Amino acid sequence: MAVTPDHEVQSPPPGRFAGGSWRLDLVLPIAAVIVGVVVIGVITSPGPSGPVWVQQRGPTGPIALDSLVAAESGFALLSRVTEDGVVLWSSEDGASWQYQSLPPGSTPDRLAASGNLLVAYDGMKSLVLAYSNGSWEVTEEVVFPDEMRTGQGPGRPGLVPGLGGFVMTSIAGDVWWWDLESFQPVVTSPDWGPGQTVEVPFDSSCQPPTRISPDVPPIASTDRGFAALVSSNPDEPFGIWPVCEPEMFLSGDGRSWDRSGVVLDDGAYVYGLAVREGRFIAVGGRGIDEPAVWTSTVDSDWEAMETFDALAGIELYTVRTGGAGWVIVGQETETSSPLGWVSPDGSCWTALPAEVDGDDAAVAQGRIALVHRVTYPEMWVTDMAGAGSC
Repeated sequence: MAVTPDHEVQSPPPGRFAGGSWRLDLVLPIAAVIVGVVVIGVITSPGPSGPVWVQQRGPTGPIALDSLVAAESGFALLSRVTEDGVVLWSSEDGASWQYQSLPPGSTPDRLAASGNLLVAYDGMKSLVLAYSNGSWEVTEEVVFPDEMRTGQGPGRPGLVPGLGGFVMTSIAGDVWWWDLESFQPVVTSPDWGPGQTVEVPFDSSCQPPTRISPDVPPIASTDRGFAALVSSNPDEPFGIWPVCEPEMFLSGDGRSWDRSGVVLDDGAYVYGLAVREGRFIAVGGRGIDEPAVWTSTVDSDWEAMETFDALAGIELYTVRTGGAGWVIVGQETETSSPLGWVSPDGSCWTALPAEVDGDDAAVAQGRIALVHRVTYPEMWVTDMAGAGSC
């Protein structure tokens, strides 16, 4: 408050606040700065109930990091080459890990989890394991049909667990249903692409920064069955990742699939898809340095999430969900440094602290785990029990 030389308080002339001598032309910019700082703090700083990340040391040895999964009992990983053959690691909390050797001669390099079951598989066969008394027990060994193993690009059939079984997909566009007893082909002449050759396809406004090697398209389990994102352009071969301008297909039983009529924006491409409690979230972008995250329900169109609209210079590859909430993982375009966000409900997102990194994630009942191929076996785990929503 300004005072006269004789300390008498004067009434402010026009352009000043009553009770002080701040000029409006100074007050407004200062107020704007203060408001901006407050807003930035709200956006970038986790609230008092935000998740706390703890660095843990994960399993040792050559780990198949793309096999990190979450089951009802916690987390699981594979070690592909050890003195004892392939080893399965498991942990209830992401901090304490135990291992067990899988049967001699087995060569699984991927995991799929469904409730208290694990399937450890490669392109030829699989091991089905059930959780009992604190460990995983192999209950059967299953050989995949010859047709399922044909033309498997880098690989491997993709397994997506759901109600009563697994959807299996190949890069040829075929879809199989496996109920752990028998295999049933359900899509052999795909409506969602010719499935003949694999090449960089079609003239389209969809221009992802890279077209990765063939893999299964984004398919996710829902509380009603399954959902798949498949290119709406019939000239694009099935299995190119990311998928361009996708349309959603839905299935109640993994056997019959129907078009939903819901298509992403022109030019959109998607790397990953996850579903929980009726909410779909897809991650990808619209072009170089234009990442995007979309959300929808079965009955609504896709809507871009404002939290990610202002981002640039990053790629978003992975979205995972489970009992603890959601996690999105990506990397900076120039440095390849990992980054990510977590959410308890899919709508309120908190950026990972700078020191937390990971290029793969799994979401268990109460915790989220992050691992990174370079810094492994160090990993990060958070307990989402105290994380509130917006």
